[in-house]
Amino acid sequence: MPSRSEATDTTPLPHSIALRAAENDLQTLRGRLRTVAEFIHDPAHDFAARHALALSLGLPVPTPTPAARQTKEVTR
Repeated sequence: MPSRSEATDTTPLPHSIALRAAENDLQTLRGRLRTVAEFIHDPAHDFAARHALALSLGLPVPTPTPAARQTKEVTR
């Protein structure tokens, strides 16, 4: 039977260390995915490049911005 001090030991278990590392990696990947998605949907960049990137990564493709709306955004 473990003593009371052994039961309250705060030393991380090996699986909790691995879980923390996996969570950190996942957070990094989510940040990168957010950056890529922002690029793909930013009309300031070339549409063909954004479209090709989205297709190659299996992400939703951007919709072309009407010419009138593009000039309005640029002139603001």
